[in-house]
Amino acid sequence: MRNLPAICILTIIMMFGLIAPDSRAAWETIATGFDYQMFTEAGPTRVFVTRMQNGNSNYAFDTMNAGGYFNSSAVSYGRETVSGMVSRYNNSLNDYFWKEWGKRNDIIAAVNGDYWEREYYPSGPYTGYPAGGMVQSGWFCRRFPGFSGGSGVFVNAWGVPHIGGDVWNGDNSAAWQKVVFFDSSEAHITNINKTRGSDDLIVYTRHQGPHTKTDNSGVEVVAEVNRTALPYAYSAPSNSCTATIKEIRDGQGSTYIPYDQIVLSGSGSYATTLRDKCVVGQTMSIYLTIRDYGFSGRTPAHPAQDWTSGYASCGCDREILIDSQVTNLPSPDTTKRARTAFAYNATYTFLVVVEEQYSGGAYGMNFQELAEFCRDRLSATHAASVDGGGSSCMWVKGKGIVNNPSDGGERATYNGMMFTSLQAPSYSTAFSTGLTVQTNKSTTLYLGPGSNFCARASLSTGQTGIILSHTQNGYYAKSKNWWKCSIGGMEGWIAESDLTLAARITTWEQY
Repeated sequence: MRNLPAICILTIIMMFGLIAPDSRAAWETIATGFDYQMFTEAGPTRVFVTRMQNGNSNYAFDTMNAGGYFNSSAVSYGRETVSGMVSRYNNSLNDYFWKEWGKRNDIIAAVNGDYWEREYYPSGPYTGYPAGGMVQSGWFCRRFPGFSGGSGVFVNAWGVPHIGGDVWNGDNSAAWQKVVFFDSSEAHITNINKTRGSDDLIVYTRHQGPHTKTDNSGVEVVAEVNRTALPYAYSAPSNSCTATIKEIRDGQGSTYIPYDQIVLSGSGSYATTLRDKCVVGQTMSIYLTIRDYGFSGRTPAHPAQDWTSGYASCGCDREILIDSQVTNLPSPDTTKRARTAFAYNATYTFLVVVEEQYSGGAYGMNFQELAEFCRDRLSATHAASVDGGGSSCMWVKGKGIVNNPSDGGERATYNGMMFTSLQAPSYSTAFSTGLTVQTNKSTTLYLGPGSNFCARASLSTGQTGIILSHTQNGYYAKSKNWWKCSIGGMEGWIAESDLTLAARITTWEQY
């Protein structure tokens, strides 16, 4: 009984928010390898955290694009809510984690991603692109701004988390990105998924959209890759991918981009190079290097990072925690706001959302407090913040949106980050290569095995085509099985439920 006054005093202190209640033992398992917890910190401020075990081939950190691709016309103004992106990417193909094709997303948690790029800062219109670079499912789909104060948070193909430093990635001779042709000659790649200028060699991936959006003035080479176009460290000897040339389109723009292919688009002198160097059936190597210099001026110093086989990356606002020490933050902001962060230690990777307001009142956090929370409450050793404020939002499987976004509802953004439990691939054997099939209803021809990929064409009932050879034929995604077909002079993927075997001729007229 003599301890009762002390207990009462402690209870009163906790009620008034002077000491945050200890909720470290309250992790809730959402799925094997993934846990969720809401923390109530001083203020009171609520913090929502999902953690994923590191180093498992079935647990992945990945990124999402609003509408499925940059500046997507599939969503309003190229932006989409976190829950909308979850719906788009859930139960869909996930490429090449642990260098295995074909696993399927079961999304466990997701948050908003990077800031939004403007045509000019600070008041220019938005471009439809995130402000930083991006890697998605092993595809290097957007460069990071060169040596501009940081790159992004990233995880490699073996699930090891990092926070990048200052980088060059194709910007100049410090880290040229290049294509090496069949005859061993080379050409510099001038950019990735950007508008082609008058003298450019652009790599386009499916993240550009259904097609390259180019005019007819150049040359475009369609090539099937042996693996995703991974980023690689400057010193790594391996190429990003090997690509086999399928088609050369001279004077024909707006080339469609299948999910497992790239398009090399050349204008000016580069168009001449592609005409001279490319032959259908030949292979070429693509090198998409990132040279990371770390941050020598940070306290503590941030060493250079190895981007070899980078699997997923999202641009970040600022690094806030290095080796368990709060950094000397660039452009410090003491304002308490809603925040979103990526953090990790040797055991877990964390997604963190700090709430700015809710019915019981809240105060948000500044960057110092966010860093200290990640270190002291999560035992994270490294952390970085991404877009915050009204963009801060967390979706959790079985719960939906768990925080109250400060806009009063979800804000549509340009990209997001997710934790996904990768499911083993499943295939149908209903058809086989070479069979003639026909559509049994009006349907869509997609550029990949799933309705999350871009549409190439609308098909009417009764159109006939041929099943093409592909390792992913019969693949199950988005609640359907998918088959690669040639139909109406076009190649693409059709849902099995929308196909039947073409009627065989049984009358004597065939003889």
